[in-house]
Amino acid sequence: MATALQAEARFSQILQCPICLETFKRPKVLPCGHTYCTSCLQSHISNKVTISGTSQPRFPCPLCRADTCSSDPNINIEQWAESLPENIIVSSLLDVQVGTKARKVCDQCVEQEKESLAICLCKDCFQYMCKTCRRYHEGFPSLRRHVVVNLSEDDQSCSVIPDLSAMEICPRHSGESIKFYCGDHKIMCCNTCGFLEHRKCDRVLMIEDMLKSFDDKKTSKELDENLCKFEEHLKHIVRKIKINADAIQKDKTDILEHIHSLKAQLIAKIQALEDNVVASLESNYKSENLNLLTHEAKGKSLITAIGSDRTKLELVMIHGSEVQKFIMVHNMDQNQPRYFRAISGYQKDIKEVRMTFDADKNLQTFVNTNNELGNVNLICKEFDCSPCPVAFETQFQRGNGSRTVRNPQKEGKAVKVSEFNVKVSPDTSLCHISDILLLMDSRILLTDNGNSKIKMFGRDYKYHDSMTLQAKPWSACELSDTEVAVTIPDQKTIQIIGIKDTILKIREIRTRLKCWGIAVVNDQLVITTYQDEHRVLILDIHGKEIMSIRENSYQNDQLIGPIHIKPDKTKSAVYIAYHTGNKILAHNMTWNVLFTYNNHNLSGPAGIDTDREGNIYLCGFWSHCVQQISAEGKLIKTLISKKEETKYPLMIRFYRNKDSFIVTYGQCHIVLAQSHVPDDEYSMMPNMG
Repeated sequence: MATALQAEARFSQILQCPICLETFKRPKVLPCGHTYCTSCLQSHISNKVTISGTSQPRFPCPLCRADTCSSDPNINIEQWAESLPENIIVSSLLDVQVGTKARKVCDQCVEQEKESLAICLCKDCFQYMCKTCRRYHEGFPSLRRHVVVNLSEDDQSCSVIPDLSAMEICPRHSGESIKFYCGDHKIMCCNTCGFLEHRKCDRVLMIEDMLKSFDDKKTSKELDENLCKFEEHLKHIVRKIKINADAIQKDKTDILEHIHSLKAQLIAKIQALEDNVVASLESNYKSENLNLLTHEAKGKSLITAIGSDRTKLELVMIHGSEVQKFIMVHNMDQNQPRYFRAISGYQKDIKEVRMTFDADKNLQTFVNTNNELGNVNLICKEFDCSPCPVAFETQFQRGNGSRTVRNPQKEGKAVKVSEFNVKVSPDTSLCHISDILLLMDSRILLTDNGNSKIKMFGRDYKYHDSMTLQAKPWSACELSDTEVAVTIPDQKTIQIIGIKDTILKIREIRTRLKCWGIAVVNDQLVITTYQDEHRVLILDIHGKEIMSIRENSYQNDQLIGPIHIKPDKTKSAVYIAYHTGNKILAHNMTWNVLFTYNNHNLSGPAGIDTDREGNIYLCGFWSHCVQQISAEGKLIKTLISKKEETKYPLMIRFYRNKDSFIVTYGQCHIVLAQSHVPDDEYSMMPNMG
């Protein structure tokens, strides 16, 4: 029972189709190595296959986007999935999984309340069948294409006898058997592969010759021992990662407690200060308000006295005799000086009162200058783990001798394969191609910052179409097969354009800061702002700002001028070129820094891209160079140096699944197609012009 549970746990993930998320049904493998159900893959092919001009029809892998072409140009698109090779390893694992279920009876008979011994298994229906039910199963036309395999004679195990013959079929040329092994490229190949791609290789051996000195038991034992070492080493690393994860969980809890404690202290202190100020306010208000009320009452009494005299004067003047009028006027005239003195004294005692509040200068400075409660610092260091216990090496057997090759590294400078002119009518300025998109249908989209245009060229470098913008564009990224986002820094705008047969404006997104570099990461737009606050902004797909990032150490480390951004092929890291700071930063998907790269021979980093192996390529604009950097941030080599190039490399972009790339230069009409493969492999490069 324990063994069965362990097997089920081990196989559950690797036996799941990435498209339907169900257990594989007739698994087919692509040249890139990814596996899918036959029906799932055929549905994907029908939706995604691209036929452009005279180029060979192709479709992208759903996971890595690597292009796959049909090995037979005459085969119908509806049969592409069927023509692909079966993944024998996955099929064998499926068979093992079936074996663990130890089912021995026919499923159809059980449904009819009968019991018959199963002799075979339909891998499409996933049902056991007896001899009779198999005959009925094969009688239905719609079920004839199903794969049915025999069970072993040992009915106690009920294991499946896998058909391993497909392992000998070339994955690139259906129906061709593997005949050779190329030691230069460490790949099995058929006659067609050998003639087309490996005819100039030095170490091409026939499989039959290699078998003469091949000890399968010894080799498989060594492989198994190495795999065990790999497994134990990885388990050790995973345990340390778990310990680290628990540690940062505790760090998070401690930091939150500290923040809450600090918040409580600040609130208590502010409350005490507020109470003191409020008490002083109430005291002053009561005192001054009492004075004002007293003055108000005194003024009202004077008004009453004067009003009474006016009433008496009015009555006498209407009803009194001449003598009475004279006496009243005389008396009132004598009272006026008394009123004047009373009013003058009253006014002298009155003061106009207002109240203001002057905050403590230190407190006001704290409020104005402290935009953050504090900083959460990440302390990253090299992972403390022992080296991998198995050295990576391959033995090439030739007769009685052998030769060991350890991680062969391609050396050599980049070599120009072709060039083309991107100036079109009516361009009035020098072209300044600040970004390149190599579309899925092999068209090339260029952002011409110098002429405020978006330009489209075919795979043959022939001009197709262009669109003039109101301001200078800088960078672009694909949103879908038919939509592209283009940044326009001066207008703080991201222009969404359609790229079907012609280039069309669709809509635009306004941004808070000037947007320069742009990429799509996890269905979000990530833009760099260059000199505008030196930030990286993360937006949702509709343009709503989600997050703003500026490194805590940007002042000390001069992390200024983020200009171009590029996610790696696996979407597990994002690389940002800091043009003014002469550095690139690598982030993971939670925006923690993986590494910082700078080099004394690098100045003004601009365009950035990655190849299919995960290496990083960086244009040094002011240093006239293109550098190749490992995924860990270590310099591998310089492909283009100042000694060889006087122009200013601005952008680099790799062709999908090829060792060739396009380079553009600042203020230059010419775009170069180049390769960094060794000299003896140039013949394999496609015709670039």
